[in-house]
Amino acid sequence: MKEILCAVLALFLLVQVSAQQSSAKLPKLSPRTQQYLLQLKKASGKLSPQPDYAYKKTAEGIFMSAMVKVSSISAQSEIEALGGHVNTKAGNIWTVQIPINNVAAFTTTPDISYIELDELVTMKLDSVRKVTHVDSVQKGIGLPMPYTGKGVVVGVVDAGFDFTHPVLYDTSGGSYRVKRVWLEKATGTPPSGFNYGSELTDAIAIKAAQTDNNTFSHGMHVTGIAAGSGHGSTVNTNYKYRGMAFESDVVLVGIMPDSTQWQNTGMSDFIDGINYVFQYAQSVGKPAVVNLSWGSPSGPHDGTSLFSQACDALTGPGKIFVCAAGNNGQDHLHLQKNFTTNDTIVNTFVNFDPSLGRQNTWVDVWGDSAKPFCVQLSLYNNTAIDSTGFVCLDNNTHEYFLIGSNSDTCFVTLTTSSQEFNGKTRVYISLYSRVTDSVCLSIKSTDGQVNLWNGYVRTGEGYVGPLTTNGRAWATPGDSLFTVDDIATTNSAITAGAYASKLSFRCINGQTYTYQGGKIHALAPFSSIGPTVDGRIKPDITAPGFGVVSSVNSFDSSFITVSGANFSSTITSYHSTLTGRNYYFAILAGTSMASPATSGIVALMLQANPNLTPTEIRTILAQTAIQDTFTGHLPIGGNNYWGPGKINAYRAVIEAAALSTSVTVIPGATLACNLFPNPNKGNFTLQYTSNLEDNLNVEVFDLDGQLMFKDEWKVAAGTNNKRLDISKLSSGVYLTRVSSAQGSALIRTAVVK
Repeated sequence: MKEILCAVLALFLLVQVSAQQSSAKLPKLSPRTQQYLLQLKKASGKLSPQPDYAYKKTAEGIFMSAMVKVSSISAQSEIEALGGHVNTKAGNIWTVQIPINNVAAFTTTPDISYIELDELVTMKLDSVRKVTHVDSVQKGIGLPMPYTGKGVVVGVVDAGFDFTHPVLYDTSGGSYRVKRVWLEKATGTPPSGFNYGSELTDAIAIKAAQTDNNTFSHGMHVTGIAAGSGHGSTVNTNYKYRGMAFESDVVLVGIMPDSTQWQNTGMSDFIDGINYVFQYAQSVGKPAVVNLSWGSPSGPHDGTSLFSQACDALTGPGKIFVCAAGNNGQDHLHLQKNFTTNDTIVNTFVNFDPSLGRQNTWVDVWGDSAKPFCVQLSLYNNTAIDSTGFVCLDNNTHEYFLIGSNSDTCFVTLTTSSQEFNGKTRVYISLYSRVTDSVCLSIKSTDGQVNLWNGYVRTGEGYVGPLTTNGRAWATPGDSLFTVDDIATTNSAITAGAYASKLSFRCINGQTYTYQGGKIHALAPFSSIGPTVDGRIKPDITAPGFGVVSSVNSFDSSFITVSGANFSSTITSYHSTLTGRNYYFAILAGTSMASPATSGIVALMLQANPNLTPTEIRTILAQTAIQDTFTGHLPIGGNNYWGPGKINAYRAVIEAAALSTSVTVIPGATLACNLFPNPNKGNFTLQYTSNLEDNLNVEVFDLDGQLMFKDEWKVAAGTNNKRLDISKLSSGVYLTRVSSAQGSALIRTAVVK
């Protein structure tokens, strides 16, 4: 009987779904789109929501989310004719919603060149202000004014917010700072230009909603780091767990549904959320930075994905996107192979993450240019048991059922593409194994390069299995290079890696815990590693992310009850007489935490210069980054572990302000003071025109805020000149502050010897 079964299975029960329809005008479909159509065909056209796809529930019904690349604006009328909706238009990349019953028809829309049903995504989960020098910026030490994020919009696209938390008020607890909330997976009145979700536009409605998701705290923790006021973190001062841009305006986008709905979110949700924040900021005439501490294991990792193209189209002067590098710096989930006529095959064993509880994974294989390659999946138990045989790039979706030594099945769905939207070759593999045997992936070619990544997402959590040799000399193990998330390779993104600023902490119950595997001030071992596949250095900067205390969601029982799974991470609580609730602060680790620290510092930079572009911010962060004994001496441009080094808010704000004017006086000055010749060897003349007799203070600071020189200057009404001799100082850039009761001036001062 088994032989008969195997003979039948030898036919592979192959189902082929054409990825390239017969008409050249019809859209090309992403692998996951093709695999969905295969499931739809097997279900005779009636398929209920599946856990591996993203859906939205609106008053009109159930929709599937997608990103598309359009070839004509006529695509909008074609989508709407199917009952669908267009939301964000980022150049020729659009986010769309399609009724679940019309997905098949949607895939034949002639004026769309590429369709990508949403790729699923996962979260990238005290001393921070000090080590980044944000404390000096917030206090205005050596600066013409304190920088606190005032006049800047900080947007957070995430899940698990507590709209009643005290850190969303100002430092006194009196003024509520959240200006807009968009609950993408809730029913209600959508924002203008979007067809789904519920927008909340006033403080009463926002606070009445309480939370977007009572099983998450990720979004609240991230928000507290980027923009929390610290209210409730310490008695009287409200300072201890204050965020970076604590006087900024806040816009929150909730991307995960509550526990009564499907638990996935996707790429189009991100693009819509980013667009929503930028639209609000533009409507009030303010610059904005949007933080995203989520990612995905899939994609080309070279800045050419549909997400990356859309994001590049949305960002610009005063519109900045910051994201987490990823938490896979220790995971050997990647493999790269260069083929030649003498080296034509690579074998590796695909493993599953045991914490998932079932053997699911996705393997995304990308070639370079249009060079062909073939793949094969085989089951091994000392020897090969069953195999798909080699499948080459035939632009089809194939389904195989491999029988293991326990007579159970490994389900393989494999989609090939001879030319994706970016001109590259690709094979996308979905695996669900119920066998005890090992799974071997073989790839063969005579030319070109392939890169592949192994990972899986379910209910907002990421699962990674390593690529290994499985003890076989002819197999190749994976590595942790190129592990920055595909989102993080976006050209316009500011990508944040993580280092350790706190490893030991005392829980609210008095017990002391220590994170294992890290070293204080060193790179966090989980921080994902570059480069991008196209050779760019990533991350763009590193920030504290290993042990960061911030606010958490008071509606998430895991942090607030003794039996909760995360209670050991809870540090302190605060009772609000305003709401009668207890609010909590907890410690978490991940590039999810480094990203909002960076976002908040970018907000401080935008306060100093609202027109900064993504390129200018990246350049400033690189030029002002801290290098120390832990980073080592980094080459120009940095490396793929640290980027250019550790973020330095103080110097970054100074440089940001200096870019906003062609003269040497940094914005915020109220005294008409000049310094010349600048630069020189250290002998300067200060010139000041006064309307009255006055006593001025003259101070010179280095770029870390350390006072290097101090003098007094008595001036009369009229023009006054004073010699400033700082020739004993080393060559470098300094800040000269001239101040009195009338105001101050801050002048960039260059000593060159």
